[in-house]
Amino acid sequence: MSPRTKLILALFCMLPCNILFAQKLSQKQQDKLYLKQPGSEAAQKFKKNFKASWNKTFVNFTDNSTYLLAGMNFSNQAITAAGFNSSFNYNISYNSTGGYKPGYFAGFRVDGLYKDKKNYSFQVSLNKIATANNYKDSKSLPPFLGSFSNFKADDQFLNLSIAMHYKKLLAISDTSKYHFYFVLGPSLDTRLSGQSDDNLVNNNYARFLLRGDVGFEFENKNFYTLFLHYKQGLTSFTKSPIKTNVNSFELGMMIKASDLF
Repeated sequence: MSPRTKLILALFCMLPCNILFAQKLSQKQQDKLYLKQPGSEAAQKFKKNFKASWNKTFVNFTDNSTYLLAGMNFSNQAITAAGFNSSFNYNISYNSTGGYKPGYFAGFRVDGLYKDKKNYSFQVSLNKIATANNYKDSKSLPPFLGSFSNFKADDQFLNLSIAMHYKKLLAISDTSKYHFYFVLGPSLDTRLSGQSDDNLVNNNYARFLLRGDVGFEFENKNFYTLFLHYKQGLTSFTKSPIKTNVNSFELGMMIKASDLF
């Protein structure tokens, strides 16, 4: 028998075995074979190392440290129209108010320890903001009396707010029962509501607002936490050349989610 004939017979005998082996492999077995590929093993190793590093850095990230929160906010909007011009004119006396207007918010927060040393919190909330509008500049419009502006500020917003705070425990009282914290950190507001028709013409309002937060918190370890935060606008909520600085006080309470569910 020639060598070529022997090779053909050998291949012919191996073919049924290969077909039978392929037929016996279940989908689960095929998936395992795929996951054993070098690229997949590297991805799994990276995922495992990242999870271990995260758990080591941000500890106490558990259901017991998850809170539900709600409260009221009081906001003011300082407005500088600068060189902005439009075909609209607004009497400032009809659109300017002093002080702060009330709104409300609700969301959740997770508290933990950064590298097992520093207290921190991560918060997500929906904020319904109503602002008092304080114009810093104006123009005259002869022969009419009063002060005017080409920009009419919106005073109602629905924002999604994400905040990260550093918490410093204050040695004010018996820490076995009560905790007082000083908190500091940034927050980013994303505008979910639309603009008024007049502002939509020039698309005056921005989508994002960056603010700096500072405040105090009182924690009754067994029941609830009360907090007062002040949020100072770091970026304008309107596009250049208009500048609006949105500031808010937040007064609220939060309780552990595990106490309700």
